[in-house]
Amino acid sequence: MNPLISVVITTYYRNELLEEAIESVLAQDYEPVELVVVDDSGEGNAEPVLDRYGDEVTSVIRDRNGGCSVARTDGIERSTGEYVHFLDDDDLFLEGKLSKTVDVLVDDPDVGVAYSGVRQDNGWQRRPPPEMSGDVLERTLRFETFPCYTGSMLIERDLLAETIPLAQFTAANDSDLMIQLARRTRFDYVDEVLTFNRRSESRTWTGLNKIEGMKQVIDARSDVYDRYPEIRRAVLAEIYYKEGHIRLREDRWTTEAIACFARAARSGTENRLKYGGALIASLFGRPGVKTAANARDAVGKLT
Repeated sequence: MNPLISVVITTYYRNELLEEAIESVLAQDYEPVELVVVDDSGEGNAEPVLDRYGDEVTSVIRDRNGGCSVARTDGIERSTGEYVHFLDDDDLFLEGKLSKTVDVLVDDPDVGVAYSGVRQDNGWQRRPPPEMSGDVLERTLRFETFPCYTGSMLIERDLLAETIPLAQFTAANDSDLMIQLARRTRFDYVDEVLTFNRRSESRTWTGLNKIEGMKQVIDARSDVYDRYPEIRRAVLAEIYYKEGHIRLREDRWTTEAIACFARAARSGTENRLKYGGALIASLFGRPGVKTAANARDAVGKLT
């Protein structure tokens, strides 16, 4: 008999998309599947949709908004499957998603996470890179995991039991979960595009929210980053570098951006020219940084 897979959909005021997500699960060719939907609106916003599915869906209606990690924790605790797959309400499973990823886990007991490629709503798609398999802890610490993310991963339940309650950050909650899983197991993948992701609906993983969330993850997992100081420095340098650019998009000239580029130059042991040049250019504000970036791109093309 096939192992039971629990699919946990978390939803927050997106009923028009939630129904499509549910249908993509019910259309899978794999059985048995347990579908748990967690409404994190705090006021039962999704109940009209969930009521239409009756016993096909286990509904968890939270009495207050807690965030995606809190909702996922509730879903894990309510589910009973040997394997768990998360799905955001704006994402979809494509044909064969569950049957193909579960085969990876069943065939290799040393693998606790199986994922697939992803297609986004702008037409862009990415298949799994070979280096994002096996021991992937260093790649998770570098935040270099896509298309591996919660919407593409099938996970052994026992591993998730060791990580709950899932930590809640401003952003990068997926990244933190992957670090926690990579500490415990090996990853593998199906070399096919089996998940659809609506990038246009994903506002949390952008801008300063993204920057703040990544910093929070690094602080929360300092015990792991302490073992990889070079990775920590490289990641922080890139985070501050990106933050400087974001702040200059908002203001033509700002001391906050200069401070970010200074932190990047101080943290980065590699790409010193890139970070140091950006620091100097930032003294002239947005025009200076833009001119420096164009010059660097031109040199890159020549070489």
